[in-house]
Amino acid sequence: MVRPSAPRARRLSARVPGAVAGAMLACGVPAAGQPTDGAASPVTPAGQGGAESAAAPIRLSGQLRERISWLSAIAFDRSDPTAGLFWTQRATLTADADIAPKLRARASLVSALIAGGDETSPAERNVLDVQEAFLEIGPEAAFLRLGRQEIRLGSQRLVAVREGTTVRRTWDGVRGHAALGKLALDAFALRLVAVRPAGVFNDGRNEGRDLAGVQAGFPALSGTLEAYWLATSIDARRTLEGTADERRHSFGLRAAGARGGWFWDWEAVYQMGRLGTGTIRAWTLASKTGHRWEQAAWRPEVMFSANIASGDSARGDGRLGTFNALYPNASYFSEDAVLGPSNFFNFHPYVTVHPREDLTLGLDLNLFWRLSRQDGVYSPQGALIRAPDETRARFVDAALSGVAEWTPRPGLLLSLVATHSRPQGFIRATGPSDPSDFVEATVQVTF
Repeated sequence: MVRPSAPRARRLSARVPGAVAGAMLACGVPAAGQPTDGAASPVTPAGQGGAESAAAPIRLSGQLRERISWLSAIAFDRSDPTAGLFWTQRATLTADADIAPKLRARASLVSALIAGGDETSPAERNVLDVQEAFLEIGPEAAFLRLGRQEIRLGSQRLVAVREGTTVRRTWDGVRGHAALGKLALDAFALRLVAVRPAGVFNDGRNEGRDLAGVQAGFPALSGTLEAYWLATSIDARRTLEGTADERRHSFGLRAAGARGGWFWDWEAVYQMGRLGTGTIRAWTLASKTGHRWEQAAWRPEVMFSANIASGDSARGDGRLGTFNALYPNASYFSEDAVLGPSNFFNFHPYVTVHPREDLTLGLDLNLFWRLSRQDGVYSPQGALIRAPDETRARFVDAALSGVAEWTPRPGLLLSLVATHSRPQGFIRATGPSDPSDFVEATVQVTF
C-alpha cells in the first residue's frame, strides 16, 4: 500500500529561490542549505558534514523514521482488509568516503519494516539491503557515478525518490553530471532495483524497468529553465489498450523561480512511443503559482496549482492516449495518495503559515476530475483503479488535507498529517465509494 510523500519534501520544493539552486535541483544535486530528503547527490567533501572530522576519510550519517498511520479505506473501499492502523519504520546508515582527490564513494544500508496494512508490499517492506553503493569519478563540477543510486529530477513530477513510502526507489546504472558555466547537464542510463520484501540482501535487478535520459538546466526568467528527454521501458504493462511492452519517450520543459514574493513552477510534457504494435501519444501541463509574505506575521504563503493530463479517447483503437507519470512521488495530489496524474484535471489551492520559526502549518484542497470520459482514473503508480464503464460523470474526488510540522531542534522532525477524501459522481457510479480518512504521525531523527 503506497503511503504519501513527506509533506516537508513536497511543500519546501517550491521554495528554492534563485537560478543556481534551481539548476542544482534540476539534476538531483541539492544546493547548499537546501533539504535533500536523503536523495543522491555528489558525496560531501571532507570537512563538510557527517559524524567524523575533516581529517577522517569516512563520514557517517543516518536517519530513523517512526510512523503510525490510519487509513479508513483503500481506493474508496472500507472493506479492503489492508485498511486500518499500521506502523512503519525506516532506518538508514550511510558512509561517504574521499578515496582520492577525484574519487569518492558512498555505501548506504536501509531497513524498512511494517506492521499492519499490506505487509508484503515492496514499497513498504525491505528487511535489510543496500540502498546505495556507488563510485563517483571526477571533480564535483563534472563527475561520473557508477553503481546503485537514488535519483530525482527537477520537480519530481516524473522521477522521484518516493520519500513518503517506507522503501525509497533506487536504481542500478550510470549517471554523468557536468556544470559548464551556467549550464548544468545530466545524462543517465539506469535500471530500477527490484525490492524483495522478505529476506536480507536479496534485492535484484528489475528486468524490463529501464530509465535513460538527458536533462539541461540554466538560469532564466528569475529562476531556472530546464529541458529534458526521458526514455522508459516497461515490459508487459497493463493498459486500456491491452497488455504489451511499452517504450515511451517524454519530452519536457520546466520553468521555476521566485521574484518579489511571487514563486512559480510550470511544466509541460509530451509523450510518444509504442505499446506493442500500437502507438502512444500523450501530454500534460502542470503549474504551481503562489505568493509569500516574508515580512508579515506568521509569514503566510498562498499557492494555487492547476494541472491537466491526457487520457485515452477510444478504447481498442491501437493508440494509447493516457499520460504516464513514470516514477513520481506517491502523494501527487493529497496526503492519502490515492489518485495519480493520468486522465485528469484538477484545481489545488494551498495555504501555509509559520506561527514560529520551528513550526509550519498547512491546509490544502484538491478538486479532481477525469478528462476523457472514455478513460478511467489511476493510482500514482499508473495502475487503473476504476475503469470508465458507461458513466459520463467526470467529478472524481474532493480531498481536504492539513499538515503540522515541528522541528524543535536540528535533525528532529515531528509531523502530523490528516486528510478527508469524499468521492464524487464518477466513483459513486463505478464501485465502492466510501469516504476516506487518513491520519499520519511521524517522528524523524537525522544525524
